[in-house]
Amino acid sequence: MKMMKYILTLIVMVTICLGFNSELGHAAEEFETIPLNKMLSKTLRIDSKKEGDAMYKVKIPKDGVVTLQLESPKNKEFSLFLLSSVKNTGEIKPNQDSPFISYAFSSKDTEYYKPAMTDTVGVKKGTYYVLASTEGAVKNVKFKVSFKAASNYEKENNNTIKTATPIKLGQAYKADIKLFDMKDYYKITAPKKTNIQITVKKQLKAPFTISLHNSKNQKINNLKMITSNNSLTHTGKVTIEKGTYYINVSSGASLAKLSVPYTIKVDGY
Repeated sequence: MKMMKYILTLIVMVTICLGFNSELGHAAEEFETIPLNKMLSKTLRIDSKKEGDAMYKVKIPKDGVVTLQLESPKNKEFSLFLLSSVKNTGEIKPNQDSPFISYAFSSKDTEYYKPAMTDTVGVKKGTYYVLASTEGAVKNVKFKVSFKAASNYEKENNNTIKTATPIKLGQAYKADIKLFDMKDYYKITAPKKTNIQITVKKQLKAPFTISLHNSKNQKINNLKMITSNNSLTHTGKVTIEKGTYYINVSSGASLAKLSVPYTIKVDGY
């Protein structure tokens, strides 16, 4: 029951943030650029509803991992979101493509659940946006956006074959399925006819679907995934011809977790 409270709270926070985002008119060039790996103290603007908001820009120097961390105010309504874009946000719903790729929050409704105050996501080199939001006339906040270069993470957004994360045979990659990001695509290249084994290991129980597609996005039906290890591990073997292929890891709207971390590995044999 607690997890559902966390999810409902997150949905409310995203709705509030979307309202703020639309007011900005997507003027991305006007946002303040904030430094990485430094605890920041910021004053947010307060509107007539006693809600505070501000959008910032962060520049990621290379592929790696970004971590959002809330520091203060303590025991107040405060949320932090990482967005890949401020365009075409629209109405965000679970199981739909979304620019929201990471989120950390503190809320009375979730009893200020500490693990929810930090979140990590793999990203590509580029420009991203950080949305800070508070309620109850809270305008002074402290937060940190950290970055570490890494090559063994998925790179968000990777929700389509066009934005798929390239992965190498024999190397494990860390990733997660989030409430507003329920699809991940990975790109593999077979230099010749190859037998492959796809292994996905979850840290939490959740409904996962794993499928393999060719370069035309046609599903390879010969892949049969087997579930083991108390439903935490998915394994499948298939023979593929020379060419480019895409692996889709996804979850449905029934996902009852804020985030489900997992690893993916493709072995050739």
